[in-house]
Amino acid sequence: MPPKPILVKNDTMKNVLVAPSRVVSRPDKLEGGEETEIAAQILVPPETGWGWVVVAASFINVFIFDGIAFTYGSLKNDISTDLNLSNSLVNLVNSLCIAIYYIAGPLASAFINRFGFRACVMSGSVLSSFSLFISYFSNGFASFCIFYGAIAGFGYCLMNMASGLIVGFYFEKLRSIALAICSCGSSVGIMAFYPLNVYLIKLAGWRTATLLHSGLIGLIYFLGMTFQPLLSFTVVKTTEDQTRTVTYLPNLSTAGLRLATSRTKTDDKTIEPTATERLFSAVSNSNFPTAAALVEDTTVGSAAQPGPSTAAVSKLTLTANAPQGGISPRQLKQVKSIMSKTSVQDKTKPPPVEIAVTVEEPKESSCWGRLCHWDVHVPESRPMYRDDVFYEGKLEKLPEYQKSKMASGTSKTGLEYQLAVSRAVTVDDLREKKGVFTTAARRVLATMMDPKLLRKKSFIFLCLGGFLIFVGYLTPYVFIQDRNVQAGLDPQHCLFLVSVIGGANAIGRLVLGGVASKIDPINVFIFSTLISGIVTILSDVSLNLSYQYFYCFVFGFFSSATTSLRSMVIVSLYGLDNLTNATGVILVFQGLGSLVSTPSASILKNMYGFSIAFYVAGSFITAGGIILLPVKRMSEKESKVTL
Repeated sequence: MPPKPILVKNDTMKNVLVAPSRVVSRPDKLEGGEETEIAAQILVPPETGWGWVVVAASFINVFIFDGIAFTYGSLKNDISTDLNLSNSLVNLVNSLCIAIYYIAGPLASAFINRFGFRACVMSGSVLSSFSLFISYFSNGFASFCIFYGAIAGFGYCLMNMASGLIVGFYFEKLRSIALAICSCGSSVGIMAFYPLNVYLIKLAGWRTATLLHSGLIGLIYFLGMTFQPLLSFTVVKTTEDQTRTVTYLPNLSTAGLRLATSRTKTDDKTIEPTATERLFSAVSNSNFPTAAALVEDTTVGSAAQPGPSTAAVSKLTLTANAPQGGISPRQLKQVKSIMSKTSVQDKTKPPPVEIAVTVEEPKESSCWGRLCHWDVHVPESRPMYRDDVFYEGKLEKLPEYQKSKMASGTSKTGLEYQLAVSRAVTVDDLREKKGVFTTAARRVLATMMDPKLLRKKSFIFLCLGGFLIFVGYLTPYVFIQDRNVQAGLDPQHCLFLVSVIGGANAIGRLVLGGVASKIDPINVFIFSTLISGIVTILSDVSLNLSYQYFYCFVFGFFSSATTSLRSMVIVSLYGLDNLTNATGVILVFQGLGSLVSTPSASILKNMYGFSIAFYVAGSFITAGGIILLPVKRMSEKESKVTL
């Protein structure tokens, strides 16, 4: 049955054009000889409160896989004895797992852009669950390292990226709160799993504990079903003027997009593609104009047509991309409401616009199909093309959000903010629906792994600081219990030291995140890092129980800044448009630091004792904070030079 058109009249083009959140040049011809000038995609979050269901599911997901990944210290002694391996080799397995957890972030993000959040979190669940199950039967270092370390680590990364990023697409004003709740799942998981693991080991050994972990990771597969694809609309703007041809990618040539001529043109300058762009045969997001820039160019260009005889009659066609192939009347009303909230800043009368909303009939399904309803991923969805996808702070602090709020003329921004932070997408990208490493995946990899920021000395210092911090970051999680048991403290009390770190970490995420919204995030980050390093160096001053609990609380509280404030620091230094690029590079450095963390600490412990291992770990964390002290000033000087 052909789709039913629903016509909605509107005489203000700009009112409609502020709504799309995906913009793409379309040089192809439609039926009737009309030239398609702009195609876009509107994302419509549900009004039913389903976002909080997603937050709850994401919290539980992070609770499980981070609780398992970061409490390996409770298993290592039993694994070392059972497999007859040295502590250094056993610790290398966990370091490899955590390293891949961070380093594979760009690849996981690319898969999210290609296949969607739900497919990635469910795939990660299957991968990690299977890997832990195979680890149950491991009898040697090689198989244990491959399955428990490498493969399981990549599965954790898929689940972490999907569970952490999807929450931001369901919220606007409450986004920072929702993301904070989700991220606290990691801290609460560490707090709960460490004593649980110790109990299970005493009861049945590390293999049974790993088998239970495998089952819990498998539950994430079903929790991932709550990650429903958002309703979206493909928007096509057509013009009935047969004589006028308009190019709506003024900053990019088609050849530049496809890298056919190995160059990209921006205004009157020629930018050679980076080595990363050549490697992935895709252009970085930063080379694409924002949707807002394209829409504004289109609006100005249309209004500037001299005389009524040459003015083109425009029409917007909205096609529902509901995963189930249909759209409810309530959702349609929501879209119209969003469009009506915008305001017109230009007082000149623009050409008339007709909106035709094409609604597809829902596909028929059996009774079983309706009972087990499944919303498939919308192939045209490109969530990673948003500049703010990794941002965890308050949107109200962003200049892009403040400008969109002023443009809307109300307390709500509608979708103007999405326009300002969304990058254009090519028609070839939208048409690629087969394969794994399509343009949707390669473009994200080219963006996140683009080394252009490494030309800035301040960013090199930031990456080096992240590396040094993570060299010492895992040591307390892995060795704090063993050190205090060896010192003669009650093993029952030592059992909860890592739990204290986890609980304090959750509090720190909330408190330091709020402080960073009032004070420069880089200053909060440096102060927190220095405190974490100094207290780790001084953790051996006294080995009485009260002091050790105090150390664990202080370390857990301030070390939360290493991950929770990362995006806010990047945005404050380099702007929102560089957030995705900077995050990808920094994740690699943090992963490399994690790779050498616990194996080196284990070697130091075996040679010189626990005290030296903690001194060195604390020194690395402190050095990471010290090296960040001039970063703000260096970044400001670099900004002045580029101006």
